Amino acid sequence: MKLSNNTKLLGVLCVTITSICYGLVPSFSFIAFDLGVETGTLLFNKFLYAAIIMWAFIFIRKINFRFPKKTALTMLIACAGYVAMSTTLYIAFDYISGSLATIVSFTFPAMIVTIEMVTGMEPVRFAKILAVILSFAGLVLIVWDPDMKANLIGIFFAFVSATMYVVYIFGLSSKSIKAENSFAVAGYIMLFAAAANFVRCLFSGAPLFATEPAQIGMMILLSVVCVFMAILFYAIGVRLIGPGNAALVNTLEPVLACIFGHFLVGDVLTKVMLVGSAMVVAAVLITNLPDRHPKNAKRG
Repeated sequence: MKLSNNTKLLGVLCVTITSICYGLVPSFSFIAFDLGVETGTLLFNKFLYAAIIMWAFIFIRKINFRFPKKTALTMLIACAGYVAMSTTLYIAFDYISGSLATIVSFTFPAMIVTIEMVTGMEPVRFAKILAVILSFAGLVLIVWDPDMKANLIGIFFAFVSATMYVVYIFGLSSKSIKAENSFAVAGYIMLFAAAANFVRCLFSGAPLFATEPAQIGMMILLSVVCVFMAILFYAIGVRLIGPGNAALVNTLEPVLACIFGHFLVGDVLTKVMLVGSAMVVAAVLITNLPDRHPKNAKRG
């Protein structure tokens, strides 16, 4: 079905808003850290407030949130992958800049493509192989930039975050999860993430809630802008232009994360790092290019 220009424009706009929202995550998080918010507190508050907003949205819109029992295990895997992804990304934030961590974590599309080609889920194509090579070559450039003292521990955890995101994506792509409403799925994931970070705060001794007005303001911004709005607009965008086109537009995220990081929190961007970043983004673009072979094309 051919999309009208207005539908395309609205869909692209929605996914662009999502990219902006996600691109702000590192900068907003570092601002919160500067205000004295601990990592566990930030994650608990962020997901708790977002879950409250999402479940209010679900009940107001009367969205079906009851899943069959057969979906429970797959949902648990997806939730665990998401929590591990967000946790390791924030651990990376303790060692390297938010923009650098975001770029490294964006190697996950190349990981997915590699797994799909190795397992036979997708045919082996030159463009896909090129995307994998570009992605990891870009990562090497970022890590070994001679003008920047990148902490390898931070790089490691950002890479683990990408790996956990692959687990999360494969969980969401299962038939049982895809059959359920995306907002309900997001609601359960937020609740799971809030619960996991509640336990984390109890064991680490971190405060459960931010108390200062500025801290609370940042928690609300992260919850509303970087979680709820990001998910809402992405879901709308996918419905309007399809998952492939949405993924293509969403490659703006690491670029925007770098821009916001530079201007909002003073992240350093060296020439070699920019080249490596461009290679990672190019790899994501190639990964999400539409299949030219109609018989293999899939529509979301």
